[in-house]
Amino acid sequence: MLHEYFQSHKGFARLFNLLKQKYISLNRFSGTVTLKDVTKEESIDLSNFFGKMVKEGTDFRTSFSKIEKKLKETKYANFTWEELFNNYFEEKIITKKDLKQKFNVEEDKFYQNVLSNTPVNLKEWFKNILKDKNIHQTFVKNYKQNKSKFYEELLNVLKIINFTLKKEPISLVMLASYSLNPHFLDFGTKTSNLYFKLLSNLTNKEEPKTSGEKIKFLSLFNIYIDTISNYVTIYNLESDSPLINNFTKEKEPLNLSLSNLSKITKIDTKLKKVFVFENPSILPYLKKYDIPIVIGSGNPNYAFYKVIEKLVESKNEIYYNGDLDPEGLIIASNIYQNFPQTNFFGYNKADYQTSKSKNKISESRLKKLDNINIPNLQEIKELLKKEKYAAYEEKNIQNIEKFIKQNLGK
Repeated sequence: MLHEYFQSHKGFARLFNLLKQKYISLNRFSGTVTLKDVTKEESIDLSNFFGKMVKEGTDFRTSFSKIEKKLKETKYANFTWEELFNNYFEEKIITKKDLKQKFNVEEDKFYQNVLSNTPVNLKEWFKNILKDKNIHQTFVKNYKQNKSKFYEELLNVLKIINFTLKKEPISLVMLASYSLNPHFLDFGTKTSNLYFKLLSNLTNKEEPKTSGEKIKFLSLFNIYIDTISNYVTIYNLESDSPLINNFTKEKEPLNLSLSNLSKITKIDTKLKKVFVFENPSILPYLKKYDIPIVIGSGNPNYAFYKVIEKLVESKNEIYYNGDLDPEGLIIASNIYQNFPQTNFFGYNKADYQTSKSKNKISESRLKKLDNINIPNLQEIKELLKKEKYAAYEEKNIQNIEKFIKQNLGK
């Protein structure tokens, strides 16, 4: 038998492995291979087979067609490469094309199984997203890593998306619990990324990347990171909520959580003007003016923006004052970008000189000012770059009070 001849002559072993790899790659018995640094044993066997000297230590180049031509001169003239390979390697050789076809068949079966367990209202959409190149690449990557694990993850994501579409107020942790894993939707995890990718595709929205973008995106579906600790401090506002009105009646500030906000439709003021501040320590100085106040507490969260949004919807003018340092200007800039009708006060040179502290601003912090492009903040931006000292809201209380009195006509 032909394969026994080649098996018994060990000088053909490396050559046959090269031929095998070429066949797997091309899916056909053709092409050229190069045997590097021929050994003594290979030199003898190859020289005898090809009828010419193949020197030890050289590189030997040959092809399927050359080997076939030699075999045609023997009693094995009717041999086939497929039979020879299967017998020589004692297995059926699977080419890359064969593997791809097998992979495609198994992958199609996988998606059919997913589809059969997909919520009815998502079935048609799921069929279509398989044609999306970006999403399909993500699926294939997860599929190859661990098919059974990805199957469970994908079904859980689809189940959670189905609940998301109901837009019932819920915390992200509670939503994740539908997968029986409270960390299933933690930002940055593979399952969380898959959730945002698919939900944004389904709702035809841009996929959120940063934590801030994700929080804002989730809010569209009444999903909150933490409905209790995510709160905003308000004072003297009015609403369709007895909670807000009772605190206003008692002239007390209220820490309004997202959980509270989910039950509130409207927030308004009698004055139709709202004074917004960065720091809660400012409040005791201003309660005597009986003005509507909202406080961001140094890092405005979603609850803060939601309250401002409702106040704007009720046609209230927004007046904002914060610290005069890089971080304070970033906060002011973010507020303006969300609400361009915001009026800044306390952002001129006189305010800066009044409230300037002895706290020097590092160069790395000053670098943050490069991203501040709001026209009304440019004077302070350049002043901070020049002076390099922070100025704080609390030290500017006299000018703040003066501004409030002017707006109240006092």
